[in-house]
Amino acid sequence: MTKIESLWQELRQKSVGESLMEGDFRLVRLAVESLHNIQAGMDGAGNVLLAIEINSRPPEIDIGTKALEYFRHQRAGGSWLMVLRLTRNELEQVFGRLCQDLVDAAALVPSQAALINLFKQRLLLWKKLFQSGNAGCLEKFQIKGLMAELLALRSFLKSSQGGMADIVFAWTGPRKTDQDFVFSDLAVEVKAVAPTADRVGIASIEQLESATTPIQLWIYYLREAAPDENNCLCLMGLIAELESLLYSAPNGLLVFREHLLEAGYVEHECYESACFNIMKREKYLVAAGFPRLSTSIVPNGVTDISYSLALSAIAPFRIAEEGADAAS
Repeated sequence: MTKIESLWQELRQKSVGESLMEGDFRLVRLAVESLHNIQAGMDGAGNVLLAIEINSRPPEIDIGTKALEYFRHQRAGGSWLMVLRLTRNELEQVFGRLCQDLVDAAALVPSQAALINLFKQRLLLWKKLFQSGNAGCLEKFQIKGLMAELLALRSFLKSSQGGMADIVFAWTGPRKTDQDFVFSDLAVEVKAVAPTADRVGIASIEQLESATTPIQLWIYYLREAAPDENNCLCLMGLIAELESLLYSAPNGLLVFREHLLEAGYVEHECYESACFNIMKREKYLVAAGFPRLSTSIVPNGVTDISYSLALSAIAPFRIAEEGADAAS
C-alpha cells in the first residue's frame, strides 16, 4: 500500500460518525518536508482526493473520463488547490498508485510552473488508463508485448558502460514510434511470439524501414507460466529489477516510469500472475534482401498495411549470439 492510500484509509476511519457539509472535504499533507504542498483528501461521500496547492489560479483541464473529476478551489488565504476526485471506488488502487507516482515525480521539479506542467502531462496519461474500461489493466497481448520490450531494455542496460538515462530515452515503443528503440546509430523493433510460432507480425511498413539508421528485429519467444514455476520471470518482478538498475540515474528512473504509464501500465494486483518463461531470443539484421515491404513498392493511396514474416524466410539474416546473451 502506498503512502497516499494509507492516508486515505486513515481519513476514512476518522470520518466514521462525522459528517461534512456538501462540497466540503478533509485534507492531510503528504510530505511536510516537500517543496510542494500535495495533500490526500476525502469528501463527505467517501470519494478520495488528491489536492495540489499553488499560488496562482490553476488552469482549466479537460479530464475526458467519468472516472475522475477535476476542480479548482480557492482557499481563505488566497492560494488555490488543483483537486482530483475519484468517482469510481473500484479504481482506488490504480488511482492510488498513479497519485503516488505523481507525488514522487513532483519531488524532482523545482517550481510551481513545472509542477503544473507535470500535473497536466500526467492527466493526459491517466485519461487513457481510465478510458480503457479494463479496471486499469492491460490485455494479455499487451502484457506480452510490454514484457518483450522490457527484456530488451534490461539487455541494453546490463550491457551499457554508462549513460543509462540515455538508454531509457531511446525506449520509444510506448509512444507508438515506428521502432521500439531508437538510438543515434541503431533502431530496434521488438516482438514477442509463442514458442511454437512460425511467423511474426509486422504492424506497419515503417516498422522495418528507416532512412537514417540500421534496423534490427529482436524476437522473444515467451511461454506463459505460473508465478511459482521454476525459472519464470514475472512482469512486476522485471519492472522492480529495472527500477533497481536505474536507481543511480534518477532522471532515467523518472522517464522509465513515465514510459510505463504511456504503455498503459500501473502497478496492480492483476499483474501478479503475469509471468513467462523466456525460451529464447533471436536477433535479425534488416539488411539488403531482407523480406519486407517498403514504401517504395507500395502504390500511392495504399495505407495501414500490416503483414507477417515467415521465420524460416528471415533465418539467413539472423545475428549470432552466444551463451546467456541469447536468452536475456
